[in-house]
Amino acid sequence: MDFQPTQDQRDLRAGVRDLLAGRYGREALRAAVDGGVCVDRALWRELGEAGFFALRLPEEEGGVGLGMPEAVLVFEEAGRALLPGPLVATHLAAGSVPGAAQGTVVVTALDLGGPLVTHLGESDAVLGAAAVPAGEAVRSVDPLTPLSRVGVRGSVRDRDGSGGSGGSGGPGGPAAAAASAAA
Repeated sequence: MDFQPTQDQRDLRAGVRDLLAGRYGREALRAAVDGGVCVDRALWRELGEAGFFALRLPEEEGGVGLGMPEAVLVFEEAGRALLPGPLVATHLAAGSVPGAAQGTVVVTALDLGGPLVTHLGESDAVLGAAAVPAGEAVRSVDPLTPLSRVGVRGSVRDRDGSGGSGGSGGPGGPAAAAASAAA
């Protein structure tokens, strides 16, 4: 069995590396750290337009139609560029949360094993929650990965900041819960 990347996979890796180097270089990284804005919405939309969040969605559903190996290569390059944001959660939400695949919606995820959620304040939807939960900011060692402590059964807030009802999850599962939060 050959585990070496194919030429198409190497080309994909190089293309993503070039895209991120040209759009999210060291200056942008420093500006994000200094400015305290972790998710650059314009860049997020550009990534969505480039198919970054729709890699594994079938083409007939508006996705790129690639497999897991290609998605791994793309996210490896995002890590190399130190690109901040809930990239994987948004990728996983593509096809379930309207706007996630296009990069017009930022999606994070509840870690059901613990109370910390990354990028809560910058997210439009949360996988595993009926609405964006209220959270208390917690110091993070990475200035581009803000953390919030949430209660699994804690209060929730709507995206506009008003109090919501609901709790975590729902009968439709995490994707359905996130979709209802984004709607």
